[in-house]
Amino acid sequence: MYSHGFLKVAAACPTARVGDVMFNVNEMLRMLENATKKDPAIICFPELCISGYSVGDLVFQKYLYDDSLAGIKYLLAHNPFKGIIIFGSFVVINDTIYNCGFIAQKDRILGIVPKNFLPHTNEFYEARWFAAGTNVSKDLRSVHLFDQDIPFGKIIFQNSTQEVKFGAEVCADMWAPISPNERLYGNGALIVFNASASPAHVGKRFKRQILTESISLKFNGAYVYVSNNASESSSEAVFSSHKLISENGNIIAEDDDISLKSSIIYGDIDILKLHYLRRNNCYYKSIQDSIRDESINIVQFDLDNDEDYVFEHEIEKLPFVPKHRDDYVDVINIQAASVIKRLDYIGITKTVLGVSGGLDSTLALLSLCYAYDRYHLNRKDIIAVTLPSQENSEITFKNAKELISKLKVTYKEIPIQEDVNRQMNLIGHKKEPKDVTYENIQARFRTYTLMNLANLEKGIVIGTSDMSEVALGWSTFNGDQMAMYGLNAGLTKTAVKETVRFYKGIYPEVAAVIDSVLETPISPELSNNKQKTEDIIGKYEINDFILYHFLVNGDDGGRIAYLMTKAFGMEPLKAKAAVDHFNQRFYSQQYKRLSMPEGAKILGISLSPRTELRLNGDIYRVNTESKNK
Repeated sequence: MYSHGFLKVAAACPTARVGDVMFNVNEMLRMLENATKKDPAIICFPELCISGYSVGDLVFQKYLYDDSLAGIKYLLAHNPFKGIIIFGSFVVINDTIYNCGFIAQKDRILGIVPKNFLPHTNEFYEARWFAAGTNVSKDLRSVHLFDQDIPFGKIIFQNSTQEVKFGAEVCADMWAPISPNERLYGNGALIVFNASASPAHVGKRFKRQILTESISLKFNGAYVYVSNNASESSSEAVFSSHKLISENGNIIAEDDDISLKSSIIYGDIDILKLHYLRRNNCYYKSIQDSIRDESINIVQFDLDNDEDYVFEHEIEKLPFVPKHRDDYVDVINIQAASVIKRLDYIGITKTVLGVSGGLDSTLALLSLCYAYDRYHLNRKDIIAVTLPSQENSEITFKNAKELISKLKVTYKEIPIQEDVNRQMNLIGHKKEPKDVTYENIQARFRTYTLMNLANLEKGIVIGTSDMSEVALGWSTFNGDQMAMYGLNAGLTKTAVKETVRFYKGIYPEVAAVIDSVLETPISPELSNNKQKTEDIIGKYEINDFILYHFLVNGDDGGRIAYLMTKAFGMEPLKAKAAVDHFNQRFYSQQYKRLSMPEGAKILGISLSPRTELRLNGDIYRVNTESKNK
């Protein structure tokens, strides 16, 4: 299954009988038949799964080789699966035996990849039976089997569009200090499959996890690993049944149950994301000259585009939101270190913060308290300011004052309505209608007042704008857009919300206030206290979802809209409208980001114009419709 840049793959571990080729082949056929219901594009079986890995000296016997070839021929003739299958068997060339991975589609072998590194320690004796494929593959580019010349050696398989490219290696090749996968990835393969036979012992599972994660991360690729299972043999060891699918450093599917029974796992590999990550990877670019290998065979395979795609897991609706407690600890510690370092550099201890009773200012105040506590500064040097106008609601004003009081920071209340009215008189504003000028006067006057107060107190103004607001330009230029340090700029609104919730466990004395803040609709409260931000700019979970897939995965508008239909059940036209709205705001508001205050990156991306988002202020919105179906 391949659609919209997603490729479904599988790692299959069949029950086996050592030396019983037809039993093994029939079990593989049964698994292939069942797998057609899930429709993966590629299925990988274990090492030497045709004969069984533990056949020992029987590999020298002609009958076993003949049986294995006959079994493979039978497998191809009765193959019910339209996609690629990868399985392990052996090949005899000039009376020398090679342990190999076979890559087949329908009734044809597309290529054969010999194992390069043969384990010959502890329970392994492979050098007794096999020759390493390293040398032979340099000179031998094909072998004649089944009345055809089959590519042999180092191979990259690619579809007609060259979007999907994969390679294969066998078991111990993954463990070698310089692995075949490095050359395959470096020459364009996005996925490497490993057909393995790996015994289970305490601690080895974690080593396989580390290897597959690190391999896929270094090359912005995917790695699919499958070992045979305990049905193989328990003479001297029990085989692991371990199956892993890793993508860009993350395990997206795994089964580590030591079992005698057949089992299979499936995973969705985001092909277009991997291409995007590689285009952005300076290290990948730098190795091209040194790793280029003209001896690699390029073999075509068939890959149909499906109309739709069935994902193995629900698409993450809140991709920016941390999923583990340790992640939140990192968030608050990064924020704390960032602001304390800035204070230390300036040589001051005071911060000035406007507190509205909304989510962002609540997080900023909590984070400042945590930073001052962690680094042993006096909380009284945090100057929390409310700047009420006639537009403020009672609930947010109450939340702000209660939060400040219970956190025992310095409090100042500076009403601004008279000064707002004076400014409107100065410029000739008639006070009605309550237009954008009216709203921005309030936002700018608050910032103006905070800046002056910071000068008086010898402190700095802490900005509260979060990454979602920065992305959408939801701020007043030279108002809340400006500060002396942007504490929340590294967090999206969805992450801000959950980080505020996390602080309930750190400061239980304000847990009830935090609950009230979380329950209150997000509002700028600039023209009336019933304004709802999300009615104007759209739901933050939708905007954050779009931002993530645009900046992190490099998705275009069409693919993001498609994913939104899957994640949120949105109608296609509504999803497209949401993406178009986001794009219009994102491109047109870049000029505000060009002068945004400094602030630390937290979630892995940043909108800072100084480090990560290099765009001019007059960049045009472009057509981002997806052509990938």
